[in-house]
Amino acid sequence: MRLRDAGALCGALLVLCAFAGCGVFHKSNIIYANNQPLPKIKSDANTPHAISQNEVALGEEYIKMGKYELALDSLQKAVKAEPSSPDAYTVLGVLYERINRPALAEANYAKAVKLAPDKGDMLNNYGAWLCRSGHPAEADAQFRKALNDPFYKTPGMVLNNAAVCALKAGKPDVAEAYDRQALAADPSDPEALRSMADVSFQRADYMRARGFIERYLAAGRSNPGALDLAARIEDKLGDQESARTYRSRLSSEFPQYTPGQN
Repeated sequence: MRLRDAGALCGALLVLCAFAGCGVFHKSNIIYANNQPLPKIKSDANTPHAISQNEVALGEEYIKMGKYELALDSLQKAVKAEPSSPDAYTVLGVLYERINRPALAEANYAKAVKLAPDKGDMLNNYGAWLCRSGHPAEADAQFRKALNDPFYKTPGMVLNNAAVCALKAGKPDVAEAYDRQALAADPSDPEALRSMADVSFQRADYMRARGFIERYLAAGRSNPGALDLAARIEDKLGDQESARTYRSRLSSEFPQYTPGQN
């Protein structure tokens, strides 16, 4: 399973609507020299904060387009306009992670949290980075702080990340506690259902694992890791026909998948 950053830039990294005050911006399409439309987000205000947020949003769009040098230029302008902007440092963390500069990614994620120590999205992003970097205990501390932010709009994302990280750290009981919190708020939370299937499988509770993975797949959430897990669950339960059905789907829907991937 994959850790989720606040927002989800293409489902992997982050979009700044939660950070950048999208409510005060409007979009206009600009055609660049390569004929690719880029929605530049503008603010009616001409303050350092508005200028910085505009550059952050533009930098984020460049990241999504894979234009990393242009993204860096915009984000550096954002920091110059507003040196205390946690949004700019968070997206710089995303950028440096994308271009495989882990030390700079770490420094920028940490800087964002230092500037906004109680802001759930910054804490979640930093926690996800720490977990990906092999520091699950430190990550869990960030996730717990994020859950204390009463204004954070997507606490389910933090719970999902905390559960995934706990499971990676070999703490299924902790993972289940986070999953149950997520499912109490939303019984159809797909990430919590998938995580509960993983937890149950690790505990050799295969009937329970089957129930959770079936609920996950019934919601239309098909991905190779889930289908692989479903097949392995059926192997353990001795239902070879169901296992073959899942593996047939896996080979037809995800032919490049290698067992063991998430």
